[in-house]
Amino acid sequence: MWSSIGNTLRGGTLVKEQHSILIAGVGGQGIVFASTVLAQALYKQGYYVSQLQSYGAEVRGSAVIAWVVYSNNPITCPFVNRYEIMIILHQDGYKQCIKKGFKADYIIVDQDLVPNPPSKSIILPINREAEKNGCRASVNIVALGVLSKLGYVNEISLKEVLSTMKNSEMNLKALKIGLNLINILNTI
Repeated sequence: MWSSIGNTLRGGTLVKEQHSILIAGVGGQGIVFASTVLAQALYKQGYYVSQLQSYGAEVRGSAVIAWVVYSNNPITCPFVNRYEIMIILHQDGYKQCIKKGFKADYIIVDQDLVPNPPSKSIILPINREAEKNGCRASVNIVALGVLSKLGYVNEISLKEVLSTMKNSEMNLKALKIGLNLINILNTI
């Protein structure tokens, strides 16, 4: 299944002019930070990039949604009705996506923090693997590793961006966890 997602979205049968990724969770999970890192990495790859976010007034605990739209051509409108992929790291983020009517071709949800995932979701132990490996504060970067493994963003570009930021050692470790997460699941 994983290879079919990567092939379909990144050079297989589906060729799109503009690509879109949405990450949802709650304040404190680093959702905006993850989308910023993603946008910078895609920019390093030569794409035109737009990154936006939506969140409540509270600093921690309220729903946060961030999205990145990227293309080989200038982006005329960063708002889309349907995303190629959504990564949902918390149930409250998912509820906000429903409220706003967001849809996606593929939805990846955290196994533990999204108890009521949408049907046909891909369920991954993102938070659990981050905690198990001492990277609980970098669950957002684990999610970016999953995106990279699926072919949405180049691993080298992500490493270059993360190496310039604070907590780079932990974030690079978290990226590796995400890159390996799909391999771990394929052996189960």
